Amino acid sequence: MSTEHTALRALVGVTFALALGACGDELAPAWEIRGFRLFGAKIENLTRQAADPGVAEAAPGEQVRLTLSYVDPAPAARPLNVTWVFCAEATVMGTTFGCTSRGVSVLAGATVTYEVPRLDFSVDPSNRPRIQAVALACAGGTVVLDPATRQPRCTGEGSESWVMTRSLLVRTDETVRPNHNPTIDRVSFIRSGLTTADAVTVGTETPLRVPRCTTDPCPEHTLDVSVAAGSREIQPTFDLQGNRVMTQERLQFGFFTNKGTMENAFRVDSVAIPDGPIRNRWMAPREAGTVRFLFTAQDTRGGFDVVERTVVVE
Repeated sequence: MSTEHTALRALVGVTFALALGACGDELAPAWEIRGFRLFGAKIENLTRQAADPGVAEAAPGEQVRLTLSYVDPAPAARPLNVTWVFCAEATVMGTTFGCTSRGVSVLAGATVTYEVPRLDFSVDPSNRPRIQAVALACAGGTVVLDPATRQPRCTGEGSESWVMTRSLLVRTDETVRPNHNPTIDRVSFIRSGLTTADAVTVGTETPLRVPRCTTDPCPEHTLDVSVAAGSREIQPTFDLQGNRVMTQERLQFGFFTNKGTMENAFRVDSVAIPDGPIRNRWMAPREAGTVRFLFTAQDTRGGFDVVERTVVVE
């Protein structure tokens, strides 16, 4: 283990601040891809993959793979250094994330494999055992420990950083079916003035061509994101009286782009439309060029998926 990783391990044994310095542009809309940014991480249970693919939880002794979803629009390719800190016993105190010394693991890489330890875990508000994972990502630089503040930071000229936390639910029994990652299976585009019947699938091979904005206000197009059957699973939860009930989970969807204007960054399943459709409005830019989109879907139990699409504005 490197000196820096040893220092990080010692640091999180006492307290771990969720700060690397600048984490994106706070003035940018949430949907706008302006600089280096993390969007999430997919958790995949490798131990159960052959028999039950897509499981996003793990029992003690099982291995999981975590894969970061990120965008780095820098003009020239630059290295990405990521440090993961896994805290099996964690507490949150204001803006500070604390770990006890037991069960702390430090791994490096945008994709890592982690084995769930055998010990008593922290629990979430629903009393579910979980491990808190913190990803410290540094594009174009290196994550180091600041000797003055005793906190990690991203160093390197022009480097950009981002911090993200993920919860890994730990299965201590098999009384409930494990949670699986949702799967985004289609992104559709409905041009301004047309109807759902005119929707066009936005594929990955031939980019869709869209006219640039030439009016004021710009026409609003519709983006429709759908998930595969079974992505909205039945989960155990509690009603207002504290009784345990089984309900269909609600997914949260993210819409992100580097050009044009998105109406909102997020959409969430509702009581009125528990199975979608999930739609958002987007206005094309006035300049021609290639537009990049990222769409995410996640549940409240660690499930996550992301797809990327491009359209050509002309």
